Amino acid sequence: MRVFRQIVVVGVGAAITFGNVGHSAAAQSAVKSPENSAQSNQLPMGQNVKLESQTTPEQPSESIALSPSIQSQDNWATGNPQPLGSNSQNLHQSPPVVANVESATPAPTAIAQGAPSPQNPNIIPVPSSLTPPPSNTPGENFPPPTPKGILQTQPPRTLEPNPNPLLFPTQPLDVRIEETQSISLQQAVDLARRNSQTLQISQLQLQQTQAALREQQAALYPDLNFQMNATRSLSAGGEIQVRSQQRINNFQANQTGRPAAQATPNFASNSLNSTLQLSYDVDLFGRRSANIRAAQEQLRLRELEVERQAEQLRFDVTDAYYNLQDADGQVAIRQASVRNAQQSLRDAEALERAGVGTRFAVLQAQANLANEQQQLANARRDQRIRQRQLSELLNISQSSNLTAADPVEQAGSWRLSLEESIVQAFKNRAELEQQLVQRDLSKQQRRSILAGRLPQLNVSGSYNVQGQNSENPNPFAAHGWADGYAIQASLTWSIFDGGAAKARVKQRDADIAIAESRFDQTRNQVRREVEQAYFGLESSFENIETSEAGVLQSREALRLARLRFQAGVGTQTDVIQAETDLTRAERNRLLAIIGYNRSLSSLQRAVSNLPGNNLSRTP
Repeated sequence: MRVFRQIVVVGVGAAITFGNVGHSAAAQSAVKSPENSAQSNQLPMGQNVKLESQTTPEQPSESIALSPSIQSQDNWATGNPQPLGSNSQNLHQSPPVVANVESATPAPTAIAQGAPSPQNPNIIPVPSSLTPPPSNTPGENFPPPTPKGILQTQPPRTLEPNPNPLLFPTQPLDVRIEETQSISLQQAVDLARRNSQTLQISQLQLQQTQAALREQQAALYPDLNFQMNATRSLSAGGEIQVRSQQRINNFQANQTGRPAAQATPNFASNSLNSTLQLSYDVDLFGRRSANIRAAQEQLRLRELEVERQAEQLRFDVTDAYYNLQDADGQVAIRQASVRNAQQSLRDAEALERAGVGTRFAVLQAQANLANEQQQLANARRDQRIRQRQLSELLNISQSSNLTAADPVEQAGSWRLSLEESIVQAFKNRAELEQQLVQRDLSKQQRRSILAGRLPQLNVSGSYNVQGQNSENPNPFAAHGWADGYAIQASLTWSIFDGGAAKARVKQRDADIAIAESRFDQTRNQVRREVEQAYFGLESSFENIETSEAGVLQSREALRLARLRFQAGVGTQTDVIQAETDLTRAERNRLLAIIGYNRSLSSLQRAVSNLPGNNLSRTP
């Protein structure tokens, strides 16, 4: 017997219609009730969600489904995107309803199973157990990479944070939520790339490393220095000698009675001295080139770190978005549970008034309703927390809040086999290449230390121009300009430094061994991450199929339990237990879909650089 399913996505919730060929005429002719389809429930943060009730007059139960239309494994194996069911008149879909949201982004249509995703062109839904054998044609299983743009979407400008990073709100109005914006997953990723402080810090550190490389490359050129000194001098000692000579002349004049002769005055002198010096360090043993290579490896290390941060940021944003979808789905499920509990309470009260029911059944229904209302309040609390966590990660405006616009559906599937995924991860992961680059960096630093112990040769040449002018009118006093030059070669050899250089060499040898060990450790970790995500993807895919059947069975069990209770042959306990089973089944289906998407995101992170990134060059 084949069961055909199709999802109807409504805001953060969804409804599903089941057509079971040969099961019952009532199941095939089930259509949505106008009364139920018109109902809407106000969600917190200004978002309305319409929940359809796929019931007949004999089926008062209400539930929601959050999965996309999932084909049978026959179509998963063949990749046929066409639906299996021919009774399409029994399948209904309602448009999403978004209220109190400016510039609301419409929910994208569900990705047809068996066809490539527009956002993931290399991900085609084929279950791992039915993965086709790899083709011998080169490149068939590995589509050409799609270059990544800075922004693949245009997130709303109203979510832009304040350009002042030192903004410090001091008033309650500064942090009050004034707008709730619905965004898709791709928009969230683009917002994170543009606003993330972690990524901005990594890019600034990359710029620092680029400047450090340019600093090392400057040693390839000679140093040219110019120096000029201008001096005006009047000697204090000369002034004392003039005064002393004048006293002697005065004394002699008093003895002889002749006029005293004037002593020679202390004349000031002006001088100008300029020097142009050119020096160059002759790299005899490769110390300079080793420093430049070390700076280049450091730059490469920073580039890989930026790549790693970008991949991790995409994974963190995706995980936070799925957490929000999970919280939205939990709210929708709890709302449906509250309505089911209210219906059970109305049935129990009606039977009590008719004299065929008991007060005990009414009290049971009231207690069950109170429990469901409490669970709904907790689900709304978790929803608000997930919204703020995503807002914090995206670093949006202080006055904005976020809701998920994408429907809760399978994000796609994985084409590569487990072995191909592991090999791709070894080729693409920046963490592995970082250890290789760290090893080469330590080698260059070791080479620079060894070269520093060898003789260092420095050659320099200088040209000097000097001029002097004295205020002394004596024609024999020094006047005029003169020039000269000097050529010098300096050889320096550190013969003994107490073993400091040898100790630094041992440190670099240890760094090389550590990098090699970490490469081995990281390689094993990468394989474990790929296998863990791959096995999780397989398990979640199987759980989706199982949970779909469980929801169908639980819904039918609840319908029969209510019919038995209304006929007086069943108990209220049976109805409550059936409602609990239906809620658990719907929650299991939600967790299966969200778990599948998380496993797919983890697998993409474990492999990395999908659809393409030209930074990784590991052979």
